[in-house]
Amino acid sequence: MGLLDPINALGEIAVDVLACGPAASRRCPPRKTLRTTGRSPFTVVVDRADDVRYTRTVLAAHHPTAGRVVIHPTVGGGDRLLWHDVLNAVADGKPLRAPSCAARGNASAQERSAHAALKAAAVHRMTVLRAHRIGLGVWADLMALHHATGTDVTVVHHAELPVDLVHLLRHCHHRILTTYTAVRALHPPAGTSGESWADRRHR
Repeated sequence: MGLLDPINALGEIAVDVLACGPAASRRCPPRKTLRTTGRSPFTVVVDRADDVRYTRTVLAAHHPTAGRVVIHPTVGGGDRLLWHDVLNAVADGKPLRAPSCAARGNASAQERSAHAALKAAAVHRMTVLRAHRIGLGVWADLMALHHATGTDVTVVHHAELPVDLVHLLRHCHHRILTTYTAVRALHPPAGTSGESWADRRHR
């Protein structure tokens, strides 16, 4: 991605996000700009203590055939590989279509492939673990994915939210969950069905 290429649905460029901070707050669009009416908002789980129960519960909810996928980003893989991780999670061990293309493509091509795969698989919830290790640009891309597709995105940040990320979240309609009870309610074990209370109360 070039430094001046748009990185999200707002048409922002990489420089905008890098410069985005409290001093630029008047430039930020109001939360209603990316409000997801009739759906759950973009969800951020703040796991300040990096509690292993959060990770185990979320991983146990991975159930692609039920429309729920969990992404555990490649450690040290950088932002570029997140979309390939999404493709692998949707495939759930099955061969990917044109895997070489997904692996070789640039970040934009991988993102388009991931959007298409989520739509084709009718994924209604995608949860990304270890989100404290991904860059602000990818956070913005995930916010745009939540807004532009039928997939509700949840990210789990295993640390206190930094100031720049708190500010970036002003760009979308979001909710923050901090308790294990809320995480468990939002991520029923694979094999179960039905909406969680955490989703129903935001309809």
